[in-house]
Amino acid sequence: MHDKRHSSGIDRLDRLYFGALIGLADFSRRRAWWVLAAAVLVSAASLVYTVTHFTISTNMSRMLSQDLPFERAQRQFNKAFPGLNKTLLVVVQSDSQALSRRDAGRLTHWLRRHGQGITQVSQPDGGRFFARQGLLYLSQKALWSLSDRLSQAQPFMATLAAHPTLPRFSGLLEAALARARTPGETLPGLATVLDGLRTTLQGQERGRYATMPWARLMGTVAPGGGMAGDSFVIVKPRYNYEGGAPVQTALRSVRAGARALGLDPGHGVTVRITGSAALDNEQVKTVSQSAGLATGLSLALVLVMLVLGLHRARYVVIILVTLFMGLTWTAAFALMATGPMNLISVAFAVLFVGLGVDFGIQFCIRYQEEGEHGDNGQAISATARGAGSALSLAAVAAAISFYSFVPTSYAGIVDLGIISGTGMFFALFANLTVTPALLTLLINGHESGRPRGRLRALLARIPVARHPRAIVAGAAVIGIGLIPMILASRFDFDPMHLQNPHSEAVATFESLLKNKRISPYPIDILEPNLAAARRVAARLARLKTVGRVLTADSFVPTHQNAKLAVIAQMALIVPPFSIQSGTPHPLSAARIRTSLERLQRDLNAFAAARKQGRTVRAARGLSAALGPYLARFGGDRTALLTLQRRVIGTLPWQLAGLQEAMGARPVTLQTLPASLRRQFLSPDGRARVEVFSSLDLNRNRNIQRFVRDVLRVAPDAVGPPVLLVEGGRAVVAAFKEASALSFVLITIVLLLTLRNVADALTILAPLVLAAMTAVAVMWAFGISFNLANIIVLPLLIGLSVAFSIYLVVRWRRGVRTALLLDTSTSEAVVFSALTTMSSFGSLAISSNPGMAVLGETLFIAMGAALVTILLVLPAILSLRQAARG
Repeated sequence: MHDKRHSSGIDRLDRLYFGALIGLADFSRRRAWWVLAAAVLVSAASLVYTVTHFTISTNMSRMLSQDLPFERAQRQFNKAFPGLNKTLLVVVQSDSQALSRRDAGRLTHWLRRHGQGITQVSQPDGGRFFARQGLLYLSQKALWSLSDRLSQAQPFMATLAAHPTLPRFSGLLEAALARARTPGETLPGLATVLDGLRTTLQGQERGRYATMPWARLMGTVAPGGGMAGDSFVIVKPRYNYEGGAPVQTALRSVRAGARALGLDPGHGVTVRITGSAALDNEQVKTVSQSAGLATGLSLALVLVMLVLGLHRARYVVIILVTLFMGLTWTAAFALMATGPMNLISVAFAVLFVGLGVDFGIQFCIRYQEEGEHGDNGQAISATARGAGSALSLAAVAAAISFYSFVPTSYAGIVDLGIISGTGMFFALFANLTVTPALLTLLINGHESGRPRGRLRALLARIPVARHPRAIVAGAAVIGIGLIPMILASRFDFDPMHLQNPHSEAVATFESLLKNKRISPYPIDILEPNLAAARRVAARLARLKTVGRVLTADSFVPTHQNAKLAVIAQMALIVPPFSIQSGTPHPLSAARIRTSLERLQRDLNAFAAARKQGRTVRAARGLSAALGPYLARFGGDRTALLTLQRRVIGTLPWQLAGLQEAMGARPVTLQTLPASLRRQFLSPDGRARVEVFSSLDLNRNRNIQRFVRDVLRVAPDAVGPPVLLVEGGRAVVAAFKEASALSFVLITIVLLLTLRNVADALTILAPLVLAAMTAVAVMWAFGISFNLANIIVLPLLIGLSVAFSIYLVVRWRRGVRTALLLDTSTSEAVVFSALTTMSSFGSLAISSNPGMAVLGETLFIAMGAALVTILLVLPAILSLRQAARG
């Protein structure tokens, strides 16, 4: 008795709802002008609101739930060391490390004075502190080697410092060659000097900027990370999350500074910008551009498919107008409900176009079929009665698939779920009000009726009803065969793979990932004090995956007393006054040319006398370079003076740097620069441990190994690698949760509305195969799941259910399986699916790799769903129909 009362209650609800659907559509027909006027006013207001309030937030730090353990640890670290995240890393590179450091220092000074949109600038490997104390960071062995080298070169440097000219330099080389010709005499540094001069000559001859590497020749290269010739400037930009490029002002300042200082390839320097802030800026710029292009292309493809499917221009106009109105309502709702769009929710427009147009196609094609007798009122009522329930159920299923994102820990996709889920109801309402009104005003029964077209005839030839067992059995076998490919599919957690690999920020970032000393993917650990940091650092240093560990102690040189004694001895051997640069006198080009010609003769004489050895090879190489150089530039005054600047020009300030380094003093934690100390010690005494990997972090497997090893020692470690690995796990878990929730809720809705377990399972069974097929095809084409396309599986459940619902509801109303594919419903399903695939496929041409792979995956998923629904679903229905007898 209870079951009967329950059933009758549901029946009454069904009658009330379907009566309301028919009444709403009929009201829109009878009051067409009023309905259309109201819709236009609401759409206009929505459009104005959208245009005046539309913004995109690029704050990627809020993409995951802030309650996750690693997110809480990251917030604590950021609070203790607020200046270390969201920075621009400016890479200053040249052939000379000394030149790179000098120019990085110049750029740092310029940005501090003139930079806009910048809150902080620092040079990790430069500044007055390292200029004065740099020698203390050399090993004792390297320091003794430098002392020996300087003692041997002291007369040479003193003479050249007093008269810094190319002829004097050539004269000193001639004297050295003459001395080296003496039997038993060796000058170990002479070959290096000759090679350095040859490189500088050849660089100018080949149009490449090159300078004499004095710092390397003297052995005074300062400590620091990076590849040879790299120096770094760290810029803390001021973010503007409401714009289309959040740190554009800071980026312009850096580039303006480089131009103002002449830091370009023409002067031997390359300035490249990367870092998390630059990558954020690049991402939002390409996403904004790509979203607009994709939406426009989506509408164009939808238009083409509508023309092909509906044949008549007025129906196309009706669907597009309804679609546009629903889109404006959804956009306004999105901005009111969720505020600024994020980099994921901005894709709602393409999803709405792809899904919303399906409702219009279903309604209009059903109207054409029902209106064969020319009665508009009857046709609209019959369409609302016949298609309204299926459209409603499809809208609910699609909305559930979107709403399933809301309770997950992937906060970045929650907005998309809210917007797109609600958008399905806007699309349904628009098609039950605006579409009947437009059909009344533009068609009114005059162009109704739908001939049996080629597509419908083609669908009717599919032998589903004749071979249902073979099709179902084949589907089962295929499903089993797909399992290995599904198990082999992987999740790519690295967002770098979703950005343009040719952009400056990405290319520079990936090149730095190969650097084991200054990788942009360090792991940070927050310890309560420096003593604890020392203990953790000692344990981490023993790991094979760790290349270098830094704490505040790392910047306090070891064996300082012994090193200071060596530096004091060096100051006696090479007193500062002996390397003070004199004022160069004007030189004639003829004098420079003559000195080079004389040097070439002496080089040839030396090579002829000594016959073999490294110095002989260096002499022959320099002589061979001087020949064509003098032939080309011997009469060119500008070229010869340029050579003078490139060979001698950097020596005076490098000698001044050596002179300053002779005044090194003991270094303690207290005497470290405040800016450097603040990077490793917080005001409340907590200490930072910075860990660099020994692996190439361009490979995901290496990132996982690095993170796994470090977390075993320090479970609360943070930083980009931890965020990638742990965040990737959180995202995968969130989407497993969303997929399961979506599937369960849709199943419950189907059971409640259809009240038939077999019908519900018939709708769901082909979707399992569709999902498996989509994953396998992705694997075959080398497409991994990632942060962009992982939304596909929950969506596939809801979107594919909609198409299945249309066919099952039509079958339940008495259409036999043999004729099911020869109906306007099947024809509408195919056109809707193709239109949706076209809309999603428009993302594939995006210049943003993330949006492109999302489009590819959605296209594959919808294609798999369409094939399984047209083959497997009717085959199951045929078997059920045969079983009934």
